[in-house]
Amino acid sequence: MDDKILITKEDGTEVEMTILFTYENEETGRKYVLYYDPEDENGDVHPYYYLEDDNSLHELETEEEWAMASEVLEAFLGEEE
Repeated sequence: MDDKILITKEDGTEVEMTILFTYENEETGRKYVLYYDPEDENGDVHPYYYLEDDNSLHELETEEEWAMASEVLEAFLGEEE
Protein backbone atom coordinates (compact mmCIF):
# COMPACT_ATOMS: atom_id res chain seq x y z
CA MET A 1 0.00 0.00 0.00
CA ASP A 2 1.21 3.48 -0.85
CA ASP A 3 1.64 5.51 2.32
CA LYS A 4 0.85 8.86 0.66
CA ILE A 5 -2.49 10.43 -0.17
CA LEU A 6 -3.32 13.68 -1.97
CA ILE A 7 -5.91 15.79 -0.20
CA THR A 8 -7.60 18.73 -1.93
CA LYS A 9 -8.07 21.66 0.43
CA GLU A 10 -11.06 23.99 0.33
CA ASP A 11 -9.07 26.51 -1.75
CA GLY A 12 -8.38 23.83 -4.39
CA THR A 13 -4.72 23.26 -3.57
CA GLU A 14 -3.49 19.71 -3.11
CA VAL A 15 -1.43 18.61 -0.13
CA GLU A 16 0.42 15.33 0.17
CA MET A 17 -0.39 13.61 3.44
CA THR A 18 1.09 10.49 5.00
CA ILE A 19 -1.21 7.58 5.76
CA LEU A 20 -0.70 6.38 9.30
CA PHE A 21 -2.88 3.29 8.81
CA THR A 22 -6.19 2.01 7.47
CA TYR A 23 -8.69 -0.38 9.00
CA GLU A 24 -12.16 -1.78 8.45
CA ASN A 25 -14.92 -1.89 11.03
CA GLU A 26 -16.96 -5.06 10.60
CA GLU A 27 -19.96 -3.61 12.48
CA THR A 28 -20.34 -0.56 10.22
CA GLY A 29 -18.88 -2.17 7.11
CA ARG A 30 -16.87 1.00 6.58
CA LYS A 31 -13.19 1.35 5.79
CA TYR A 32 -11.25 4.07 7.56
CA VAL A 33 -8.02 5.91 6.91
CA LEU A 34 -6.04 7.94 9.42
CA TYR A 35 -3.51 10.33 7.95
CA TYR A 36 -1.40 13.32 8.94
CA ASP A 37 0.47 16.20 7.35
CA PRO A 38 4.21 15.59 7.81
CA GLU A 39 4.76 19.35 7.53
CA ASP A 40 2.39 20.11 10.44
CA GLU A 41 4.29 20.63 13.68
CA ASN A 42 1.19 19.73 15.74
CA GLY A 43 1.11 16.19 14.34
CA ASP A 44 -2.69 16.15 14.11
CA VAL A 45 -4.13 12.88 12.82
CA HIS A 46 -7.20 13.10 10.59
CA PRO A 47 -9.66 10.18 10.57
CA TYR A 48 -12.02 9.66 7.62
CA TYR A 49 -13.98 6.80 6.20
CA TYR A 50 -13.63 6.08 2.53
CA LEU A 51 -15.60 4.51 -0.26
CA GLU A 52 -13.58 2.35 -2.60
CA ASP A 53 -16.06 2.58 -5.47
CA ASP A 54 -15.20 6.23 -6.08
CA ASN A 55 -12.16 6.69 -3.78
CA SER A 56 -13.94 9.42 -1.85
CA LEU A 57 -13.21 10.45 1.73
CA HIS A 58 -15.98 11.37 4.15
CA GLU A 59 -15.98 12.95 7.57
CA LEU A 60 -16.91 10.78 10.52
CA GLU A 61 -20.61 11.22 11.21
CA THR A 62 -21.26 10.14 14.78
CA GLU A 63 -19.73 10.45 18.21
CA GLU A 64 -19.45 6.67 18.22
CA GLU A 65 -17.28 6.75 15.07
CA TRP A 66 -15.06 9.44 16.63
CA ALA A 67 -14.72 7.41 19.83
CA MET A 68 -13.90 4.27 17.84
CA ALA A 69 -11.27 6.10 15.75
CA SER A 70 -9.73 7.50 18.92
CA GLU A 71 -9.57 4.04 20.52
CA VAL A 72 -8.04 2.47 17.42
CA LEU A 73 -5.47 5.28 17.20
CA GLU A 74 -4.53 4.90 20.87
CA ALA A 75 -4.11 1.15 20.42
CA PHE A 76 -1.99 1.69 17.31
CA LEU A 77 0.23 4.24 19.07
CA GLY A 78 0.56 1.91 22.07
CA GLU A 79 1.83 -0.85 19.79
CA GLU A 80 4.33 1.53 18.19
CA GLU A 81 6.07 2.27 21.51
